[in-house]
Amino acid sequence: MRVIEQIVQGETDPDVLVESIHGRILNAHTKKKVKESLTGFIPEHQRFMLELSLQEYQFLINQSNQCLSRMEQLCREHYPKEMQLLLTIPGIEQIAAMMILAETGADMKAFENSGKLSGWTGLRPRNDESAGKYKSTATTNGNRFLRTILVQIAWAASRTKGTYFKEKFNRLAMRKSRKKALIAIARKMGVLIWNVLYYEQQYNPQKLIVYDPGKVQAKISYHQKEWDRLQGLLK
Repeated sequence: MRVIEQIVQGETDPDVLVESIHGRILNAHTKKKVKESLTGFIPEHQRFMLELSLQEYQFLINQSNQCLSRMEQLCREHYPKEMQLLLTIPGIEQIAAMMILAETGADMKAFENSGKLSGWTGLRPRNDESAGKYKSTATTNGNRFLRTILVQIAWAASRTKGTYFKEKFNRLAMRKSRKKALIAIARKMGVLIWNVLYYEQQYNPQKLIVYDPGKVQAKISYHQKEWDRLQGLLK
């Protein structure tokens, strides 16, 4: 954005423009290559069109900020308790909480159970079975806006250290694709949101079953011993 603003103001010297580039980009592509990409001829009419596009972008950003400000005001006036409850869930920040309330209406009594909410968002796998064989377990159609929010929340939660969701995502990703693992976490987030809002209780990680490597290893050792014992009896 700083480079665009300088070009609009008439600056075209690549040695000057490259100083506005973030150091991370310079390290990734080298300063020489970035400077070459900034070298060129920009006619007056193209600079004018670029200025109009920049003004349009700034206008949309201003409107977006006004909408967010209005949403915050409405949530403070009508949904203060629901906002506080949602913010206790890992991965959910203020904007995500406001969007969840906007899409669901905050009243979970509209859904019979958490499964109904998952079905409404389209995150529940379809029941495509014939002759005892599953043909497809792809997700169904649903509220694409809420589904997008839940997937973004799931990604944030799965990258939060020390949480159940990070551990669960890593375990799922070992036996299926990362995309499918993320959808599974998003479905769990929807279930959790339903429970938090329906029962009006804060998120409590102690109620979740967390993966315990020690217990799993103990079970593996026990079954291995049993297998060795059976093998000995067969001999």
